Amino acid sequence: MRGVSTKPSPGPNQERLKRVRHVVLDMDGTIYLGGRLFAETLPFLATLGELGISWDFLTNNNSKSRADYVESLGLMGIVLEAEQVVMSTDACVATLLGDFPEVRRIFVLGTSGMKKDIGDAGFEVVAEDECDAVVVGYDTSLNYHHLCRAAYWIGQGKPYLATHPDLVCPTEMETILPDCGAICALLESATGRKPDQVSGKPNPAILEAVMNRRGLTAGEVVMVGDRIYTDMLMAREAGVLGALTLTGEATREEVIDPASAPDLIINDLGELEALLRSTRSTPL
Repeated sequence: MRGVSTKPSPGPNQERLKRVRHVVLDMDGTIYLGGRLFAETLPFLATLGELGISWDFLTNNNSKSRADYVESLGLMGIVLEAEQVVMSTDACVATLLGDFPEVRRIFVLGTSGMKKDIGDAGFEVVAEDECDAVVVGYDTSLNYHHLCRAAYWIGQGKPYLATHPDLVCPTEMETILPDCGAICALLESATGRKPDQVSGKPNPAILEAVMNRRGLTAGEVVMVGDRIYTDMLMAREAGVLGALTLTGEATREEVIDPASAPDLIINDLGELEALLRSTRSTPL
């Protein structure tokens, strides 16, 4: 049953869990849902510290800036460094710098927080003037005029990047929150163009960048998330252990194809905490 912890049974992944030195955590649906921090989150992070396992957060949700996340997480009792928050915006910036070096002026269909992060990366964010490229994110401040401007520049053939493919943002409210992928579907209907590149999860480059920065190999990392088509697909493509939590979007019944099934399915972070503790009770 969802949300009910079961007795740990790592099975064939026990040896892989023994070698984990770093945990990468999605946020929405994994450590909290909406504004509600899961009861298991703080004990899980405390256990990681006790076991000498480092951690980062990795989110596609760029409706807030990195600084906003650090502040909001701090209010939840999670003390962390800014570099521990890795966002799809970071991956998009890396894509721009690597694949579109001529781009300097960007029309951003995103929130003020996302625009700040892109501006802090050295780009000029423009509103009405001609741009070199269009970047679309999870724009919770979306208005029709901005949508029209984005569609115009996309229709003019400007480089067009999406920060991530998520169709909806997890929520416990009685509503649906259309995310970046849904906005891009609208723009495709209007312009006939899909994004030239999608930089966030499930693109493994964003996780590989975390591993490179931390000096880790794929065998030393576990990716924890609540989505099969982003978190778990990225884990598989990056070669890291993937742990699907049932606290957000995915259900156990959705894991149909054994070939694409996650390495682990956990009810919540408390279950993963128990698994990690159990693997530390015996020597490598």
